[in-house]
Amino acid sequence: MHFGGVQLQRNALCVLRDGTKLYADVYCPGGTEPLPVLLMRQPYGKSLASTVTYAHPVWYASQGYMVVVQDVRGRGESEGAFYPYLHEAEDGYDAVEWAAKLPRSNCKVGMYGFSYQGATQWAAASLQPPHLAAIAPAMCASDMYRGAFYPRGSFAVGELRTWAYQLARDTARRAGDAEAESYCTRMMAKWGDPAQLPVRDADDALQRYFPAYYDWVEHPEYDAYWEQFNWLQSDANATVPALLIGGWYDYILDGTLLSFRTLQRLRKEKGEAPCDRLLIGPWDHIPWGRRTGGVDHGATADGDVHREQLRWFDYWLKGKEEASFAQVPPVRYYELGSGEWRGADALPEPRSANEGKRTLYLGNDGRPANGSLGGGKLSADRGAPSVDIPDVFVYDARLPMGMDSYLPVDRSAAQERYEILVYTGEPLTEALSLYGAPTVAVRCQALGGPTDLVAVLTAVDPDGAARLLSVGRAEIDSGARPADDGPCEATVPMRMTAARLPAGARLRLELTGSAFPLFARHMNGVRLAEQFGLGPEHLHMATVAVRANGTSSFLELPLAPDTHNHNE
Repeated sequence: MHFGGVQLQRNALCVLRDGTKLYADVYCPGGTEPLPVLLMRQPYGKSLASTVTYAHPVWYASQGYMVVVQDVRGRGESEGAFYPYLHEAEDGYDAVEWAAKLPRSNCKVGMYGFSYQGATQWAAASLQPPHLAAIAPAMCASDMYRGAFYPRGSFAVGELRTWAYQLARDTARRAGDAEAESYCTRMMAKWGDPAQLPVRDADDALQRYFPAYYDWVEHPEYDAYWEQFNWLQSDANATVPALLIGGWYDYILDGTLLSFRTLQRLRKEKGEAPCDRLLIGPWDHIPWGRRTGGVDHGATADGDVHREQLRWFDYWLKGKEEASFAQVPPVRYYELGSGEWRGADALPEPRSANEGKRTLYLGNDGRPANGSLGGGKLSADRGAPSVDIPDVFVYDARLPMGMDSYLPVDRSAAQERYEILVYTGEPLTEALSLYGAPTVAVRCQALGGPTDLVAVLTAVDPDGAARLLSVGRAEIDSGARPADDGPCEATVPMRMTAARLPAGARLRLELTGSAFPLFARHMNGVRLAEQFGLGPEHLHMATVAVRANGTSSFLELPLAPDTHNHNE
């Protein structure tokens, strides 16, 4: 049949090595000449084709590609039982080789897609299908534990619980269970209420239609379960050129960055010339637009991403030698605040001694630092006059401080809460460009630990709005035993950012005990990795004292290369 000016074959059959039948829709332009293939493998119904962020397959077909969109095992029209990621390596290998042999295929296959569709690319590429020429994984991780499920060591409960209900909903629909389907749809919309506990509760719909959720939370530390979903452990994948796409506000940003760093390291170890590319825009997971979190990032915020992907595949699958292609820097990123796209040869390494930094020290003016109206301050002068009395906050696990995304929303109202220590810098006398991952180092003491120490960095506009820049967390434990009641040195690594702050803006650092449901809340008194089966009776309070005397605790800011001469 014809649709949108191209030829469309519905339900093309692919038989896997174990006999399971997968079905795909195939889009082709008119003519008879051989074509390179773009393959997308996804679990949400092949008709969707990731059009929540991508151009429809009709557009790619009109650019001279055969586009194959396949339902993965156990989803959509395809046979078999679905378990997230488990079969995607071997199934992906078979799908690539099957697509390479389709009528009109020129035997060169590229894979594209975001989120789950990106993970299917890493999985397939790990087995090196002979006809896989390039991939373009977006908003995804090659290491699912560190990059997506347990970023910074804490279960991303808000995103993952909602996604679990989405997958359970689709399975219930396949089973004809309308009641369970409706229930899961409702839970997708409302999950995140602090009253809901525990994370591993016995939810009937999840147990029947998506039991994999319980495997996720019952493996809170990296082990053999997560090993099977880490597809860049060796140099196997390094031979497949990859265009990685990420978003500053995407919850899987850490996974995108980790994948790119790993690829660059593997290329170097193998003596291969760098060939991978990374594009980071001012985007959330969905959509990739110009207005995110209430901020208008400008007309160029989309990064021309559709044509960027097309140029990538034209180069590797069609052999188009554009003079400008080799001149594109390996990393291209949108600088928040300036609205400019920047280039770099590599990502900055965390806390590298070779990178420019600015250090701001935590202090106070004699008043407690609780809330933005308190006495907490950030100073570039080490040892600046400050009262050497610890700042203290109490974290009640029954009422966790909320944060449900990485969006640049205004946090000024939340910063007035006394459960947060707030340290604010003086207005900048000149613009400041950040590029890298901030780090917070504090000398602190925890009573009722172990507990979490969460750090949140915001930029305060002259009008008082405080926009999120970065966040991180670390588990701390001191004072839990009488014999071990001294302070500890805690380091909180934060998410990477790239932002230009104008003169007059101020930096503000929050320290508190939770960012729920972005991170699983810490119950206090038991290690985070051991708490997922516990009920509300295990929610306790923890008290944290931070030594903010202008010397002992500090915020370390990574400066963009062109501002290194301003390091203080």
